[in-house]
Amino acid sequence: MTIAPDVVYHAWTFNGTVPGPTIVVNQGDTIVFTLYNDDPLMAHSIDFHAAQVNWATDYAPVPPGRSETFNFTVEYPGIFMYHCGTPPVLLHIGNGMYGAIIVNPSTPLPAAPGGTYVLIQSEFYLNSQSGPGGIYAGNYSDMLKGNPNYVVFNGKANQYVASPLSVAPNELVRLYILDAGPNQWSAFHVIGALMDTVYVDGNPANVEHGIQTLSIPPSGGAIVDMYFQDPGGKNPFVDHDFADASIGAEGMFAVGTGTATTTISTSSSSTSTSPLLTHIEMVPNAGSDNSLGFSPSVVRVVIGVNNTIEWVNNDTVPHTATSTSVPNGAEQFNSGGLNPGDTFTVTLTVPGTYDYHCSYHSWMIGEIEVVAG
Repeated sequence: MTIAPDVVYHAWTFNGTVPGPTIVVNQGDTIVFTLYNDDPLMAHSIDFHAAQVNWATDYAPVPPGRSETFNFTVEYPGIFMYHCGTPPVLLHIGNGMYGAIIVNPSTPLPAAPGGTYVLIQSEFYLNSQSGPGGIYAGNYSDMLKGNPNYVVFNGKANQYVASPLSVAPNELVRLYILDAGPNQWSAFHVIGALMDTVYVDGNPANVEHGIQTLSIPPSGGAIVDMYFQDPGGKNPFVDHDFADASIGAEGMFAVGTGTATTTISTSSSSTSTSPLLTHIEMVPNAGSDNSLGFSPSVVRVVIGVNNTIEWVNNDTVPHTATSTSVPNGAEQFNSGGLNPGDTFTVTLTVPGTYDYHCSYHSWMIGEIEVVAG
C-alpha cells in the first residue's frame, strides 16, 4: 500500500486494508465472530477491546489456513480498537493489523448533519532501504524504540491535506477518533475551532465540553462533536505533538458555503415509488465485504426529471451517505447513521459531479453526475 508520496509499504492487513474495516454494531448486540487466517506463513489472532471474554482461548493465535469462531456481547458503547494479538504484538500492529469497532449507544446521540468521519491515527516504521520492487518493510528495531517514519490518519500521510474533509457550517459535525498507536500518544487538535462535546472512549457517560486538545493514549478513542463557524473557510486538524504532525499527522476540514441548494430528509419508511426518485441501494453484506458498496455506484440524473436521490440501507449494519466533494455553489450532504431499512433523500439542483462515501466503510464510494434539464 502507498503510505506517502512514492512510498510503498509491505503491510500486514485485516481484509486487505490499513486500517482494517470499521465495524459498527449496537450496544447489547451479540457478535458471532470468525477469524480466517489466509496468511500462509504465520499465525494471527484478533483482540477486540469492546469484548469481555477469555483471551487465552478466544484471542489465541490461529495457524495458517485455519479459522476460529467466538461470541461476545457488547455491553458498553464507544469506539474501541481491535488488533492482532499474536506475539510480538508490537510487530503485528506496527505492520498494520488494527481497526476500529464502533458500538452505538442504546440511546442515540444527536444527529450530526454537518458531517461524520472516522479518523484512526497510527504509525509506520520503515527499513532504511526498500526491498524488491521498491517496497519498504517494517523495522521492528525502530518500533521498539518508538521512532516512526510516519504518523498518519487512516493509513496515509497528509492525505486529507491534499483532499480535505467536507463539513457544513454551523451544523453538528461528529468525529470518531482512535489512536491505534502502537506507541505514540495523540494530541488531537483542530485549528480555529473548539471541541464542543467530547465523549471519552466514545461513551456518552464520559462527557467533557469546550476541549482545545484531546489527549488519546495508544488504543484509546473518543467521539468529538463540534461546529465550524466560518462558511467557506478551512480548518486544519493535527496531532499537536508537532514532531508527529511534521511526518504526516495533519489534515484539513473544508467548510461549506452554507448556500441552500439541497433539500434533505430522513425516514425509516419503505422506499418510495415516485418516478422522480433515483434509487441507490446500500447492498447486503456491504459492511463486511470490501468488494461491495452502493448500487449503482455511478448514476447520471437530470434536473427537474430524476434529480431527487434516495438511498436505502438494505444491509444488516448501519451506513452513511456522506458527500466527499460537490460542485461549486452546492451544499454538502450527510445522512448520519442509517440503520437497516432507513432511507435518506437529497434533491441536487446544481449541475456537476457529486462524490460521496460511507463514513463507516471506506471502500463504499459513489458518484452522481447532475446535468441541467
